[in-house]
Parts: sequence; C-alpha cells; structure tokens
Amino acid sequence: MNRIYVFSSTGTSLQLAREIAAQNTDFEIVSIPKLMKQKTWSIDADKAGFVFPCYYGEMPKIVREFITNAQRVSVNYTFGVATAGGDIGYSLKKLDKTLKERGSSLNYGKGIVIASNYMNGWYYDMLMPSKEKLQKRIEAAKELCIKIAEDVKTGCNSSYKKSLAGYLMPHIISPSRYVKDTRPWDSEFSTNKNCNGCGTCAKVCPVDNIVLENSRPVFNHNCQRCMACVQYCPRSAFEIEGQAMDKARYTYPEISIKEMIAFNEGL
Repeated sequence: MNRIYVFSSTGTSLQLAREIAAQNTDFEIVSIPKLMKQKTWSIDADKAGFVFPCYYGEMPKIVREFITNAQRVSVNYTFGVATAGGDIGYSLKKLDKTLKERGSSLNYGKGIVIASNYMNGWYYDMLMPSKEKLQKRIEAAKELCIKIAEDVKTGCNSSYKKSLAGYLMPHIISPSRYVKDTRPWDSEFSTNKNCNGCGTCAKVCPVDNIVLENSRPVFNHNCQRCMACVQYCPRSAFEIEGQAMDKARYTYPEISIKEMIAFNEGL
C-alpha cells in the first residue's frame, strides 16, 4: 500500500495531495490528525508522501510529532511536498531530519507556493495574491502535481529545495524589537461581540482544541497555529491580543468546509 499523509487545515495541502493521488490511483490519502486521534499509529507503506504547510520556515509541530511518536516507521521510498505563501524555508530539511531519526530519509521533495493563511503575520497582506494571481498559482500547482506524481511513480531521487533565508528571516525579524512577535498560541486568542456561538471554530479545529462554554470558544492549549478557526469563522469574530482579524480571508477555493471537517474528523 502507498500512502500520502496530510496535515491540512484550510484545504491547500489536502487538495494538492488529491491532485498527486489522482495520477497514482494506488495511493491512499491519510489525515494525520485523524490517525493521531487513535493514540497509537504506525507509518507503513511501500511509498509514503508527506504533504503539509510550511510554518515559519519549518515543518508543523504536529507533523514532526506524528513521525516521532509513531510506533513503527517502515517505508521504502518517501517524498514530501511543502505548501507556502512565500518560501518553504527548511521545512523539507526538517522532514528529512525527522525521518532519519526514525531510520528513514527523504528521497524527493518539492515546495509549492500558493497563498498564506497566517492572518496575524505582519507579512500576510504582502503574500495575499489577487484573484487572478491565485488562480494562476493554482493552475501551476496542479501542473506541478502531475510532474510530482510522475517522479514518485518512477521512484525518482532528487535534492529538495531549502532556503536559509526563508528559515532565518521569520525567526530573526518577528520576535525582534522591529516587528511584534506574530506567533501567538491560543492563550492570546479571543472572540468579540460578533461571535454568535455557532461552533464553526470547534468543528474545523483539526486537533479538537476548541470547545464551547456558554456559547463561546474555549481553548485547550494544544493549538497548532493552523488558523482554521480564524479563517473559517463566518462572522470574523476572532481577535489576537485584542486585535481584530478582519483582513481578507483565504481557504482553498475547491475544498468546502464540510470536506475539511470530515477529513480531520471535527467535533
């Protein structure tokens, strides 16, 4: 069995995994959050792909923990696809390092730039493409996924892109005195008077980090900073340290909120 392990919160990584799997019909797409909710899991596949967004030049914490805490990692060929709004930094390098710690390694990797969903980042508006540019990026991404699928089918081995600048810049600039740190955890999240207690945020959270108490979201401090709750909120009710998140929204246009909830098995 061949598998593509996916972490996706607003749809981009899920759709690109589907594009790759469409060319290789023997691939099963597996939700990383869903599998981790079983408490014990293994990574078993002839060929295994890992598709995920780049966070601050790195691989998301949940993907690292998924590999590190697996009971067994048994894979003959691995590939990685990192999605980003600007630069994938060292995300694939981190994937390779994590796999090597479990006796495997990364055979093939690609980065795909589409759009950022990290609304509270100081760079968010700069990385938000116009509708026309977004559509062009989506079309280019689909073409690249066909190429990735062909390479994976033949067992292609290649070096993967890594960017020192894309890794260092977020770590140096954001926590500095020049730019306020834009990496909040859920202790800094709140909702304003726009919140009507609909529960959308709890449903879309891939790790069940949000529950409703008195019709208001309460956070359980397992936030992955995926921004699903902020991006999918129908009333733009979220604030971070009292600052309203009222910027333009981004979720992948071909993935519905129902699909996203079902994929990660929301509440």
